[in-house]
Amino acid sequence: MSNSEALETNGNGRNTSPRESKTFFLSGLALILFWIVFCWQGITSAIQIWYGNEIFNHGFFIIPGSLYLIYLKRKTLLASPIKTAPLALVIIVPALLLYVIGIAGDVQLFLHTATFVLLPAMIWLILGTSAAKTILFPLTFMLFSIPVGEQLIPYLQEIAADGSVALLRLTGVPLFRSGLYIDIPQGRFLVAEACSGVSFFIASFVIGSLYAYLNLNSVKRKVSFVVISLIFPVLANIVRVYGIILIAYWTDMEHAAGADHLIYGWFFFAFVIVCLLGIGELMRDAAPLENPPATVNPKFQIHRLTVAFTLVLFVAFGAWKTNIANANHSAVITSSALLNDIEKHTCGTISWTPLIINPDDEREGFINDCRVKVYSAWFSEQDNELVSDLHRNFDPERFSLEGTEILNVSGNTFTVFNVVSLRGEKLKIVRWYEIDEHLFTSKIPAKVFQVRRVLLGKESGGNLWILATLSQDAEQLRESIASITSKNKK
Repeated sequence: MSNSEALETNGNGRNTSPRESKTFFLSGLALILFWIVFCWQGITSAIQIWYGNEIFNHGFFIIPGSLYLIYLKRKTLLASPIKTAPLALVIIVPALLLYVIGIAGDVQLFLHTATFVLLPAMIWLILGTSAAKTILFPLTFMLFSIPVGEQLIPYLQEIAADGSVALLRLTGVPLFRSGLYIDIPQGRFLVAEACSGVSFFIASFVIGSLYAYLNLNSVKRKVSFVVISLIFPVLANIVRVYGIILIAYWTDMEHAAGADHLIYGWFFFAFVIVCLLGIGELMRDAAPLENPPATVNPKFQIHRLTVAFTLVLFVAFGAWKTNIANANHSAVITSSALLNDIEKHTCGTISWTPLIINPDDEREGFINDCRVKVYSAWFSEQDNELVSDLHRNFDPERFSLEGTEILNVSGNTFTVFNVVSLRGEKLKIVRWYEIDEHLFTSKIPAKVFQVRRVLLGKESGGNLWILATLSQDAEQLRESIASITSKNKK
């Protein structure tokens, strides 16, 4: 027998040939390459978000950090049986389907979730269940690569506003609150998106989880510290907002505004992380003695059929994905669908315009004797998206949400957004989507309808309608909705 075919003996007396070892590494390499090719759009779009949004800058360090954590466990990992785990297909197949749905509906969250769920799932597939348990946290830690969390901003804004107002009143500062605006005698403050503390929240969660894994041993202590890492930044951000307003109150707005505001924010963020790590040190428990294996003779058992089937799945779903991406689901823009018979000249006193990203066509005007302002945009779903969190019903720098209410019109339930401007102007805003003569008043049903049409090879373009009126003209809003929705029915 030649040296290249000599057998290696592991601690269990079982033998692994260099050929099997080579098959293992080639199989793992093939799976990673297929993941990169299949998820290329998800990977590149995630990188763009990591780079362009400071909330998710940590994404660049998650995968390298996870690989380093796996490297630290290399001896224990290689002492475990390395055996292909077909059970991982339970995660891989739904993730592939989720990715295709993300392509069909242009849902970035689905793309990114599927991308960074597939990677640890494939590592599990190739290493096996026993080995994957050894590196369970590093595999789970990879999920922090998903750029998600901005949806929490409105809730964190409300919490920051509620908490800071309570503290200000407790310390005797006179104030008046309207939505997210907080008025004190010296001036007005807006608890803007930048003041939500979402960056603190996500960074604290990531750091807290990593610290708990590296430094705490008791499961109870680990869970407690992760919970603290979620609650502590929220409470700290309330104190930050309170402190900024209090300093402005004491100094007659001389400080805690403009550049000072940003400096305090960065300083406070560093202070929060230091305090969090200090809490972790107080919770640190005695580390158990580890006995890493004296010798490591890994045994590789590759189930070639499972690996081949997984690669075939990537090819099949990749072909489906490509077919969807290349299909022409755009529709011809029909001007008749946009604001027919609307007074397009400037009238009324409503100084409102929504923030809508990249529509194919958009128009606005006034109806009902200039009491209601109407905005409509057409999206072909070619390089744009009808249902998107990027669209804003109002400019958050000019308006603040006071609350919502329900409005029933012609059997449809609409959500009315009550907003107030810096000048005290109060508006009622309503939004809905029109896709293939179907009306949707919320995002999820509209997006599901679009995805279903794309998967069936049908057009998915549609209109976005947004109406605004002064609060005292609420009845005019109801009449305008009824008028527009009835005219657009064929």
